[in-house]
Parts: sequence; structure tokens; C-alpha cells
Amino acid sequence: MAAVAVLGSLPGCGEDGEPASPSPPQGGDFDARRAFRDLRTQVAIGPRPAGSVASRREVGFIVRRLRAAGIRRVAVQRPHRNVVARIPGREPGTVVVGAHHDTKDLPGFVGANDGASGVAVVLELARGLPRRLDGPAIDLVLFDAEESPRGVDFEEGGTRGSEQFVRYAREGGRQSSPPLEAMRAMVLFDLVGDCDLEVPREANSDVGLYELFADAAEARNRSAEPFGGESDGILDDHVPFLEAGVPAVDLIDFDYGPGPPPGAWFHTRRDDLERVCARSLEAVGAPALAAVQAIR
Repeated sequence: MAAVAVLGSLPGCGEDGEPASPSPPQGGDFDARRAFRDLRTQVAIGPRPAGSVASRREVGFIVRRLRAAGIRRVAVQRPHRNVVARIPGREPGTVVVGAHHDTKDLPGFVGANDGASGVAVVLELARGLPRRLDGPAIDLVLFDAEESPRGVDFEEGGTRGSEQFVRYAREGGRQSSPPLEAMRAMVLFDLVGDCDLEVPREANSDVGLYELFADAAEARNRSAEPFGGESDGILDDHVPFLEAGVPAVDLIDFDYGPGPPPGAWFHTRRDDLERVCARSLEAVGAPALAAVQAIR
């Protein structure tokens, strides 16, 4: 992901009305220790750039975890290896909930925060969500090829996996992408493991969707922490959805380590297990169990 100016006028459910019921249904428990074990397992694989042998190991790990969670519909797209798992709902449409599973192609970069933390949250949501939802379906998507290849600017080589997912959706729903017109919203988790976690509203993200998560955190903790404030716009896997007219929110802490954003630990070997915390996964993931079910 990369910092970017705010996108032009884009449709979003926060502009025209409430995206959800005022009382979000409660899901199961979010087990932060179990989520952190999934984070640790990914780090143990090592660097996981798109197209590598380690990336295939990562995809296999994700598929096994999703199937162990009891999700029957799990598929891997090609050529970029997005893992897609559907939880059916009783209402029409679907909500896409995602994170990226690849790491930047840098020597020794294990990506504990960038992207193992987001994957860990999504996998734990897979366990905590009901096997059939009262609202629309949820498509859990772990994106490949979010990071640009070494030596290529993010603007030219990033978000390849999410662009593929949206392209297949535009084509009527190929390779387990739902049809574009079925997508109610998109929720992205990225860089959510920082021990000093703050998740302001990313400037391109839908206001109403973001407030759902802040409200769910406040209902749970009597505090909206770590939500609040606003950050600059960021190029990330939510942008292809925004450009396609799908309301989207990027839940991201783009300030990792000392210094100005993105912080001194971003895309360095210091993005390791010592600088991520289970409590941060819980601070985002536990309210998400209610919030993602409230999206309509």
C-alpha cells in the first residue's frame, strides 16, 4: 500500500444513508490468542512474495484454516492466487471482507504486521461468524499480489490481486468472484497488528462503514478505541472496489514505528513478532464480528 491523495467523488453508502441496522447482531467470540498463533505461523513461513514457493505454502495454510473453520466453499483464483471463501446469507448480495497475504519482496522481510496481521483477523472472523448469516453473504478474500514487485512503483504494480478479483466480478462472477452488482460493500484489514494501534478513517473510506466499526468498538468497550480521527488517503486493496462503485473501508494503521507515516518499521526487517500484539488484533477483530454482520 502507499499514501495517495484523496480519490475523486466516489459513491458510498455513507453518503446516502445508513449502511446497516442501528443494533448490530452479535457474532461469536474473537479469540485473539488463536489469531496471533495464525500470525506467528505465517511469519514462520518466512518472506511470502507473490509467485514464490513460500507464497504457495501461505495459500495452502489459509485454505486449511478456512476449511477447518467449517467453510465449505473455498477456492483459489488464478493467475494471482486470491483465496475466496463464502459464508452464505439469507438476504441477497454479499459483503467482501479481505486482507492481503503476500509480503513485499525484500530480503528477510517477514511481514508480521504487513500482511500477516490482516490475514489473522480474517481467519478468526471465519471461525466466529455464523455458518449462515441473517443478512447478505460474506465473501472472505485473502488477496495475492497486493505488494508491487521489487523495483516497481506501487502505483504501477500494486493491488494486482484485488484488481483481478474485481475484474472477474465485472465479467459476471468468474473464478468465485461474486458478480459486481451483488457486492453491498467491501471491508479491508491491513497493518492492524501494531502494538500501539490507531485506526483513523482513511480519507477514501466510506464514512458510514467506518462508523459501524467505531460504534461496535464503543458498544463493546465503552470506548471507540482504536478508532477515531482521519488519515490521508492510501492506495490499497480497497481502491479497485471504490473505482468500481462499491462502498469500501480500509481499516489500517499506516503509522508503524517512530517517525512520520508510514513509520520507521514499515517494509523493514523490524516488521517482526516483537512489534505486533494479540490485543491489537482483538481491538479490531472483536468489534468486526458484529460490524460486518450489520452491513446491508
